[in-house]
Amino acid sequence: MSAFTILSRRPSWPTLRWLAPLVSTALLYGLFYFLCWQFFELKIVPRRAISDFTLQLAMAYALFALARRIWPFVLFQLLWLAALYIGSAAKIAVLGRPIMPDDLDTIGALVEILGPAGWLVVVLPLVMMAGLLLGNLRVRGWAPRIGAAALTLSAAGIILTPGPLSHALDRHFGNTEWDQRENYVWRGAGLHLLQETSRLLANRLPPPSLSEALAAADRLLARPREASLKLGGKPRNIHVLLQESFWDPSLLAKAGLSEPPLDARFMALWEEGGKSWALSPAFGGQTANAEFEFLCGFPVHENAVRFERGFRNDLPCLPHVLDQFGYQTVASHPNSAGFWNRTRAYGHAGFETYWAMDDFELDDLNGPFLADRSLYRQVAAKLKAVTDERPVFNYILTFYGHWAYDMSEQRPASIRASSAVPDVANYANVVHYKSAELMDEIERLRAEDPDSIIIAFGDHLPSLGRNFAGYVESGLLASSFGDFTPAMYQTSVGTPLLVIDGRRGPLPLGRVPMFELPRLVLDLIGYDRMTMMDFATAPHDMLLRPLPGATLSFVAGEIDRVCLAGATDPACERAAAWVADLDLLARDLFTGDAHALAALHGPDLRIPAIPQPEAKPPYIEVELQNAPAGASNDGTIATRSGAGAPPHP
Repeated sequence: MSAFTILSRRPSWPTLRWLAPLVSTALLYGLFYFLCWQFFELKIVPRRAISDFTLQLAMAYALFALARRIWPFVLFQLLWLAALYIGSAAKIAVLGRPIMPDDLDTIGALVEILGPAGWLVVVLPLVMMAGLLLGNLRVRGWAPRIGAAALTLSAAGIILTPGPLSHALDRHFGNTEWDQRENYVWRGAGLHLLQETSRLLANRLPPPSLSEALAAADRLLARPREASLKLGGKPRNIHVLLQESFWDPSLLAKAGLSEPPLDARFMALWEEGGKSWALSPAFGGQTANAEFEFLCGFPVHENAVRFERGFRNDLPCLPHVLDQFGYQTVASHPNSAGFWNRTRAYGHAGFETYWAMDDFELDDLNGPFLADRSLYRQVAAKLKAVTDERPVFNYILTFYGHWAYDMSEQRPASIRASSAVPDVANYANVVHYKSAELMDEIERLRAEDPDSIIIAFGDHLPSLGRNFAGYVESGLLASSFGDFTPAMYQTSVGTPLLVIDGRRGPLPLGRVPMFELPRLVLDLIGYDRMTMMDFATAPHDMLLRPLPGATLSFVAGEIDRVCLAGATDPACERAAAWVADLDLLARDLFTGDAHALAALHGPDLRIPAIPQPEAKPPYIEVELQNAPAGASNDGTIATRSGAGAPPHP
């Protein structure tokens, strides 16, 4: 038979069938590439799109080999590519980051955040994909065997050799750890998910040994603290009012706000305390990471939510230490009890009582969110009903103020804005009511409990439009983390902070990383024992705020430099060594054998019993003392380091 005869024969249906994955992948990839470009201004680098398309095509053929019919396969592929590309584009628009493998832990939280829409855009597509995949499987014949073998070998390669695979992909496609949006546009969704999944698996290190943990603990505890406080008498009540998305919108200079959004009483009190700022690990979301830092005194600098992953042990976090120091410890948050895994995480941290949504009357709603005024009132009534002779650690996490900044008849919009971003005016009105209700509660507490410690701060900055549009409009932020200047990084992590020390009033604290706040609380009640929170005390001449892929370094209260991953500047190398020791101890304490506690309390005490102080007058005079002189600044801090070029070839 001649070659001409073979080529001129009409192809059979089985032959044409194998063109389906090529045609469907090309059409769907082109469709979603175009949609992301047009509607989200997100364009994958064209020459990298070829590699990303090739990966999707290879996966399509492996799955097609297992498929009995074409239409369920194409529908599955449609849903899969839509989730990857449209989902990543939408997430980048809101949070600046694409879909990451860590997001698997937070699917339940995402569904709750979206409400009824979450079931439609998250749960339903996942169920449909599972049904289409499983219901369309065929197991007989050579094609299914080849497809199954290809998928099995690929999965085994990722699981068994994640380190070499991650290094190889980084060398070829690059990695900008501090800017996942940049990574995405240089890879595409498929390659990005493969590369970050291999990195996640490669970075899952075993818990450190006793010698490793104690060595890191000794290095961290050898650094002198900035200040010490004299042990006082009977502990005072501590009221923590952690505010959802609480920030100062008046910084949006080009928003054209018709009046100052923050309550005038709050501004006066905040200015009395020197307008202090808490430095958050999160931006636009992930409240639980801000909570983790405040409760346990360790920094979070990854995109994963620590309550969901990496917090498996009962530990002497702030609530547990206060409990053993004689406090009643109560957490209140009017959301679903298990959201962000809070029920388990609060238990590990040492809370005695947790009041969640089912414990409150939802009598004053703004959208789905209970108003702060109602929350404060109900918590106060509950505390009066259950409080005994012990002082109370009253930890309240508000819910009102969460995106999408809902209003109600009780809280109508009163502030106008000329901003082109609708979220700006909506948020300004929400924070107007939040700050007024916060001040009502602070004034009540100061009148009824004048010697108490009152702490109020925001968990993170609000989300203001697609690609940070509300901030970009006023020049506060760029549209991507990779384009942030040091000043923009400083803006992106700062939320208003009030620490009222009883009758002494607000304390001028400057900028304080959230993981340093629990040690401050213990100082203010005169607790001078070494605790787990002392591990994260930075070297006395440095103020550090670790973030994903970057560490912010502050000098004299202002940002000095941004230490990006791999920076060789001497000051950045010191910061990196400090972060590495903390990461090692975090693995030891939160998921390992907690060997490091022996450095605090001796080898036989995991969570020590703390003797109760003798009864003294309810107010403690706490006297700050200067720290002993440490190593002097060698001048390297004053030299600002640049970000350097992205490592993409």
